[in-house]
Amino acid sequence: MEIITNLNNYEVPKGENILEQEGFDESVDIDKEDNNLGESENELVISTCQELLAYEVQPEFFVINPLIPKEAVTSITADSGKGKSLFALILAYHIAAGLPLFNKYEVEQSRILIIDQEMNKNEIVTRFKKLIDKDIPINYIIDQRFMITDPSDFARLVVLIVKNEYKVIIFDTFTEIHDKEENDSGAMKAVNKQILKLIRLTKVSVIYLHHHRKPQKGEKLSQSSSRGSSEIIAKVSSHLLLDSKNYKDELGNKVLEVTVSQEKARSSLRLDGKISFKVFNNQETDQINWEYLGEVEEKGKKVEEAKIYIMESLSSSQGATVKDLEEKSNAGISNIRIALKELVSENKIDVSQQGKAKYYFINS
Repeated sequence: MEIITNLNNYEVPKGENILEQEGFDESVDIDKEDNNLGESENELVISTCQELLAYEVQPEFFVINPLIPKEAVTSITADSGKGKSLFALILAYHIAAGLPLFNKYEVEQSRILIIDQEMNKNEIVTRFKKLIDKDIPINYIIDQRFMITDPSDFARLVVLIVKNEYKVIIFDTFTEIHDKEENDSGAMKAVNKQILKLIRLTKVSVIYLHHHRKPQKGEKLSQSSSRGSSEIIAKVSSHLLLDSKNYKDELGNKVLEVTVSQEKARSSLRLDGKISFKVFNNQETDQINWEYLGEVEEKGKKVEEAKIYIMESLSSSQGATVKDLEEKSNAGISNIRIALKELVSENKIDVSQQGKAKYYFINS
């Protein structure tokens, strides 16, 4: 496997005994299930009531609190074209840079490996350059076959993770890392077994992207929307479900507005509701930008607050542009623009074109 680091090629040494070549600790038995069952593999260890009561419960750790648990599996699911890969790259950016996600959710800075078998190199690099504006530890494996159920591929991946000290790995997509029948629970159990084994051997946190099945008429998106056997989602510690809509803003930028819900969380910490953000291609800079819109319920309140602000501002002026209103408010750019559209549709304000700018004013 070849990894791409900062768009430069890195050749992974090949050979029959790659573990020995890389100086990997051969005391770790990669071909057998590691287990900690006591002195004998046949001995079952019993925890007594007294021991359980005396045990000090360990704190919960996250890569992104509470979305991405540490040393566990996170699944990101959505229909095709709904923004899974974009969301994963935004997550990767914040994790690699050690920046709070959307300036809200705490992040543990980590080195990241992305195995992308969905897009080709040109597509990946074009998107990467539009989103990432600084040198951060995100590496890629691109245009290469990888199967987590292949012993050779699995061994080489373990070596890469340990050698390069990756703490997070992203599989885009789950379907591309195996050649099994996804509706077969036994086959999917074997795939999950390998993913969990990878975590045990390397202490890595796994994120994988997965598609939804075709919904029945009137069916709402939920944890059961994931394609294939229920065994696929059974071993995940966090399931993030995405939905989105496309539109153009007033500046002509193409916008993807994404809603995220946490459908499953084994941790006691989880999202209380849905959160929303938008991704847009900035025509002036040709960069992909994103903006956090807040919790879905919270978003409605902010739009109402923006409406009040707009009406108060326009009542004391002969008109204002979007830019004028945005500069004097902390309601948020997106909320201002949504509020303007709703006020126009409600016939509470009017809009006129003057040159390239649109002016909003109260109907007389």
